[in-house]
Amino acid sequence: MKTSKILKSLRAKRLLTQDDIALKLGITRQTYNAYENNPLKCDLNTLIQLVSTLKANDLEYQEFFNAIEQDFMSYIKKEN
Repeated sequence: MKTSKILKSLRAKRLLTQDDIALKLGITRQTYNAYENNPLKCDLNTLIQLVSTLKANDLEYQEFFNAIEQDFMSYIKKEN
């Protein structure tokens, strides 16, 4: 999933661990790991909060939400 790779990349660019992000979000590392590995299972508010916590710039936001759209369209095609 492209969205997952982008989340991991944003976190790595900021030199943050999953524990760091989980702490900022007030969730467990295991929950964050699940979000990072399968972002399409998150609701939209959670996705926005994740990217906001990672302090994404405008270009990164655009790339992230384009990836969500692509992943979602791939998912829909698999279901049909």
